[in-house]
Parts: sequence; C-alpha cells; structure tokens
Amino acid sequence: MLDLKDLDNRTIYILRETHAEFKRSAVLWRVGKDSTTILWLCRKAFFGKIPFPVIHIATGYKFKQMYAFRDRIAIEWGLEPPSSLAE
Repeated sequence: MLDLKDLDNRTIYILRETHAEFKRSAVLWRVGKDSTTILWLCRKAFFGKIPFPVIHIATGYKFKQMYAFRDRIAIEWGLEPPSSLAE
C-alpha cells in the first residue's frame, strides 16, 4: 500500500509532467477541501509559484466566508488578485 509521501511524490511528478507537456494547462479551484489540496500540491510542485492559471468560477451560491477564504488564500499564495478571479 502506498503511503502519503509516495502519493505526494507521484502527484508532484504528474503535475510537473503535465505542465511540461501542455503549455496551456490550468487548475480549477472550487475552494473546497479537495481542490484546495490540489492547489497546495501545485505550489509544492513548483516551489511556491504556480506557473499556470488558477480558475475559480463563482456561482454566487457559496457562503460569503468561502469567498473571503478564496480572497485571503489568493493573496497569501501569490495567485492572481482576487478581483481578477471570475465572479
């Protein structure tokens, strides 16, 4: 059975290979736990700076705290300014 370190390493490898192969790649961020984990792994794979767009499509149906979380993380992690994330 794979341990978390192996899964982490495999995911980072896949992210790097995907970016190398497809120059117009992007990641969808729904602000939930799963997509935020992928975003974290993207940062880890590229040493803190995600080299492709992070897309969030806001439906307007989430709690205002989720949008505040999105804005805070976008600033802390150096993503596009929150105002440029689709709303």
